[in-house]
Amino acid sequence: MSLARSSSSLLRQFQFETRRALAAGAGATFGRPIKLRVGLWTHWFATDAKEDSGGAATGVTADEEKPSPSSGVDVGAADTSAEVELSAQELITQMKAKEEHASKLAQQVESLTDSLKRTLADMENLRARTAREVDVSKKFAIQGFVKALLDVPDNLERAASVVPPDALKEESGLPSEKLRILLSGLLEGVRATEIILHKVLKQHGVERYDPIGQSFDPNLHSALFDVADPSKENNTIGIVTKKGYKLNDRVVRPAEVGVVRNVPS
Repeated sequence: MSLARSSSSLLRQFQFETRRALAAGAGATFGRPIKLRVGLWTHWFATDAKEDSGGAATGVTADEEKPSPSSGVDVGAADTSAEVELSAQELITQMKAKEEHASKLAQQVESLTDSLKRTLADMENLRARTAREVDVSKKFAIQGFVKALLDVPDNLERAASVVPPDALKEESGLPSEKLRILLSGLLEGVRATEIILHKVLKQHGVERYDPIGQSFDPNLHSALFDVADPSKENNTIGIVTKKGYKLNDRVVRPAEVGVVRNVPS
């Protein structure tokens, strides 16, 4: 309802109520408040008992407007409108904050995704490089051992060169002293080669063991036959045909032996 229409209706109702009060008797009416209702608003007016110059009691004064219980609809509507406007502003602010947060999360996801892709690529490169290194290691794992072992054939070659080819012929006619010297040189070369070979093996964790006289142990010895030897105790090693070898305390080849078995008489 517009302001002009509200004022006009209020004035007409006020005039009507005043005339009705005058007709009913001024003494009974004046001094009591007059209630005017326009639309959803109720207006209270207090009457004054003073008489004007014509003897009529006038002087109705308007009291403070008091909203009727039903006027809470407009008040509530106004409050609701303000709350809606405030809530809309808050929602806009919250939406902006959410959008900023979502943008930051999207950037973080993009950064983490890129980091993950780089990590996966690095892992794949590492896997391929490790596979190549393992393959190379398998092929050349014994390179150091082979290099250390090369002195053995060199010494064998030197030992063989001590004996000249002519000395092997029947008609060589070499004196026995000369042959003895040649054989002595050959033996020294072979012994030196054996020493070098065992030294190389030991450097790589390979050790030889000779179990002669020890008690038989199936984890270290391989019994090939029994031998009777009254001078030795039963179940001891009497003969060694092949010595055993260990690699870092693990048996590579057990010693092949003959075990003493004395039959009681």
